[in-house]
Amino acid sequence: MGCVQVRENVYIRLGRRSMCDNCSAELCVYNKGQRVTECDRFTPAIVAFKKCVCCGDIFEVSANFQAIDYDRCMKCNGHDELCVRA
Repeated sequence: MGCVQVRENVYIRLGRRSMCDNCSAELCVYNKGQRVTECDRFTPAIVAFKKCVCCGDIFEVSANFQAIDYDRCMKCNGHDELCVRA
């Protein structure tokens, strides 16, 4: 589990195993019991957005469940270069 700070006193717990762990669907016929990393039908229980500290893009927190750094978007978590924060 990962814990993401969205506001000063608001945190969201994210399951890191599969995207389905963070989905609001109670019964999904598309989940075959395996690890899901991408899903067109993903619907988060709580919609929360953050601004990436690296590139400035706005991203949805629950879709970024595999992130190493929850303050960076999926694109910036994917590259090896360090972000320069000005």
